[in-house]
Amino acid sequence: MARINESNFVSEPERELRRRIEEAADQEAVLKDEVATAQSQIALLNSLAANPAGGSNKAVVDAVNLTAVLGAMANGESAARKRIREADQQIRVIDRRAEQLKADLAKIATTSKQSTEVRATVLANAPVTTAIAVSYQIASAQWDWIYQARLDTGKKHLVVERQGAVTQGSGEDWQNVELTLTTSMPAGNLGTPVLGSLFVDLVAPQPLNAFAAAKRSLLMAAPAPAPSSAADLQDVIVTGARRQNATTTSTDYIADYRVPSRVSLFADRQPRVFPIGENGFDVDLVVRIVPSVDHAAHLEAGFKYSDSLPIEAGQLQLYRDGAYVGEAETDAFLPGADVRMPFGVDERIRVTVHDEATQSGQKGLLSRQTVKEMRQRLDITNYHPMVIPVEVLDRIPVSKNADVHVDILKGATDPSVKDLDGKPGVWLWKLAPGPQQTVTIHEAYAIQFPAEKQMQETEGPVGP
Repeated sequence: MARINESNFVSEPERELRRRIEEAADQEAVLKDEVATAQSQIALLNSLAANPAGGSNKAVVDAVNLTAVLGAMANGESAARKRIREADQQIRVIDRRAEQLKADLAKIATTSKQSTEVRATVLANAPVTTAIAVSYQIASAQWDWIYQARLDTGKKHLVVERQGAVTQGSGEDWQNVELTLTTSMPAGNLGTPVLGSLFVDLVAPQPLNAFAAAKRSLLMAAPAPAPSSAADLQDVIVTGARRQNATTTSTDYIADYRVPSRVSLFADRQPRVFPIGENGFDVDLVVRIVPSVDHAAHLEAGFKYSDSLPIEAGQLQLYRDGAYVGEAETDAFLPGADVRMPFGVDERIRVTVHDEATQSGQKGLLSRQTVKEMRQRLDITNYHPMVIPVEVLDRIPVSKNADVHVDILKGATDPSVKDLDGKPGVWLWKLAPGPQQTVTIHEAYAIQFPAEKQMQETEGPVGP
């Protein structure tokens, strides 16, 4: 095996695009020179028109030739301005073409000027024909999971279609190849992390300077990258009206998915999607409401994942009764795990929140205390023609200071579950309103703390 250093880029499509970009730049340079020449010509004509006598009182042009000279000047300036307009138009066309060429180049560019040549020597005592396979690893090809989750609310059945979105930018188009997708990650660091000692000490607190505070604020506010939309995905392999799923080979640690027919993958870094398989689940439908965030009723499908092969984390494309409702990220489905999938807002569940009268204020003579009450009523109406399980998820403040007391007030509705998933103060109410039925939850609590102090609220972690 030998490395070969090229004087130019290895990929022929990359070389051709770079040549065309350079050609467009040369054409633009010529046009800009013509514009500069025309502008100089106009400046000269304007100078002559402003001072026809030259540097003395003697006229440069006599009266007999004045008309002809003026006509020539007018024609010359008109021709120069026309050439400038035409050149500007041609430059705009070249700029647009160059931008498109650069966009095409960005899809396939490898910037590589080095290739690898492999030579194999076969020693035999007689003529022989043999097959030789070469395996090598490249860093410019990858694949990601894309899932389509299709929910039939009438049958309470969910089908999860698993797909692999493959992209490659190796600089070489892969024509008529056998494709296998694997969950193995050979590019990762396989070594077990080395753990060092952890020390704690006391130091004087340092004020956060303005620059650091602004930087931290920017980092906290940075939006997450938007996920690829369904419109960005191409080339789903379909034979007739029936999908051909991949052949799966798996162990406890690795799964390989072999695409059933030969395929072609172009080195344009555009995702191409291949069916892997599908799973069907009978589900329980539940509506979950989080009134402290919004008043929407979110439909979810729940089931127990019983297959032996895990489904890895990926991007969900969600369909409810045949209609596309949006996208969401999903965690891995592990054997035996309870899974919840979101399927958008249920418009037939109406949520109304009413603020009720409170008695907030200060009390006490010797030890003044501030009391802040919260009272609200949630009315949840089911407009489905059947019973719908409803879960209301909300939180009650939890004190982290002995001087702050949180008390549940009389009339509050007891929750079905307190400290849900081990999160202090997160309560869950389980309801089952019938058709056209309204159910009500009363939330009421009071926070009491010393009047000379100020209460501060902090958010706890939302994850497990």
